[in-house]
Amino acid sequence: MTRNGIVSGVAMALVVGTLYAVVHPAHAAYRLCALRDGPRGPCTCKSNSDGAGQFTVVPKSRCRPAAAGASKDATGGVTEPAAGASGAGPAADASRSEAVTETGALPASGSKLDEIRQRGKLVCGVNTGLLGFSARTESGVWAGLDVDFCRALAAAALGSADKAEFVPLETNERFDALKDGKIDVLSRNTTWTMNREVDLGLRFAGVLYFDGQGFMTSDDRGFVSAQQLSGSKVCVEAGTTTEKHMAYFFKAHQIEAQAVVLPTREETLKAYAGGTCDTYSGDRSALFSDRASFPEPAKHAILPEVISKEPLGPVVLKGDDEWTEIVRWTLAGLINAEEVGLDKASAATAGTSLKDDAQRLVEGAGASGEKLRLSKSWLRDAVAAVGNYGEMFEANVGKGSALGMERGLNALWKRGGILTAPPMW
Repeated sequence: MTRNGIVSGVAMALVVGTLYAVVHPAHAAYRLCALRDGPRGPCTCKSNSDGAGQFTVVPKSRCRPAAAGASKDATGGVTEPAAGASGAGPAADASRSEAVTETGALPASGSKLDEIRQRGKLVCGVNTGLLGFSARTESGVWAGLDVDFCRALAAAALGSADKAEFVPLETNERFDALKDGKIDVLSRNTTWTMNREVDLGLRFAGVLYFDGQGFMTSDDRGFVSAQQLSGSKVCVEAGTTTEKHMAYFFKAHQIEAQAVVLPTREETLKAYAGGTCDTYSGDRSALFSDRASFPEPAKHAILPEVISKEPLGPVVLKGDDEWTEIVRWTLAGLINAEEVGLDKASAATAGTSLKDDAQRLVEGAGASGEKLRLSKSWLRDAVAAVGNYGEMFEANVGKGSALGMERGLNALWKRGGILTAPPMW
């Protein structure tokens, strides 16, 4: 039976995406009201009795503009006046009192940050296996520059780097995973382009690694330049900017090489290793990574030409400005931390005051971060988890790592590179 259009008692559960919406009595106090499945409903709110990931189905009037005699609560939903009263009553008072979160401000309904905090973990899309950027260690732990960024983001948003979960994705499925809501952020050696932002509805948070496309071939061939590649078979992965750049480069330089286009990176590497092609083109970071994984790395030469600019960075969906800013400023914070000398050791030392610009950075980030519903110590927590940008680079891809790469363009702007980030105080 129903009463006032609502099933009496706790009667049933409806799946709304991955959230469970539970129907409760009409007298419950609600917050976070929203039409969770489009304009036709259902309208759901959060009540005290709802568990993690649960919402309560309520009358649609709570998700519609306020009518005469009704007032909007802090959620933007409608607080309906009790019978015989003009907008007052226990239910209205309860609704108002419940409309404040622990941080003191109620977020927009259905925000990505709310979803992540309800779930209790950050889901991050990464490469299926790219040494130095995102790959599993022998013990099964994810490691790499892209992985460390996700851990820093989890520390900033959830207070713990351990709350990052990793989903390995092939090139051809990475953007669909974002659009389908399977991941919260894509941190997978992905090039920032206008096409991807405008046409695909994505937002890049900044540049985590400045890269460029190059070529790798067998050292036995004795090549010293990509200008010598006429007559070669060059393997390249389909659906990437790499494929297009290579075609333009060959055409511009009148190089008669045959492109061997393969659907995945794994198949591309197998074709190169098996001799199907004698040259392999990709981002230079990937070439160094792949060469380091070969049984005899010294037998493969990475040619000097860099034929494109490939600014790689973390990606989110367009439409949630708060989440975009959190991801953007986490990246900027890691870079700024290196600039001012805030390192992992100093950030992790509890109760220790920081010096000069490091303290100004943490305080500035904390003050603005509160408006993004982050803690005052969010940046310090992120650096304590993974180190600053320089520490992340050296540990994963730098001279002391298996890849042995120089900082190059990825050195700070004041140390000969082009790496920079906007100020945070």
